[in-house]
Amino acid sequence: MNKARPHRQQAKFARLRRHLDLSLDPDKPRRLRTRSARYAAALAEQLGLLERPKGCSWCRRRSRLERHHWDYDQPLLVTFLCPDCHDIADGMVSRQEIA
Repeated sequence: MNKARPHRQQAKFARLRRHLDLSLDPDKPRRLRTRSARYAAALAEQLGLLERPKGCSWCRRRSRLERHHWDYDQPLLVTFLCPDCHDIADGMVSRQEIA
């Protein structure tokens, strides 16, 4: 095992904590909070905290999957969707924000 590997993993955990804190800080602009939430989800997946399924969570199609955040206040609560289902989910979220 490479000696640098544990240090790299600790650094990723530190980045994850930093981005989780940043995504939950109400004083930061929304754009920065959403970007940090997306990055935190990507880091959590790299660290094995989130598991990417083989297919879309809705239609089970085996294609390129995308992470969908229902609420950016919960950065690690994501659903893995194909691009078509992701468009539908984004439409559902935007309609919910209008109502």
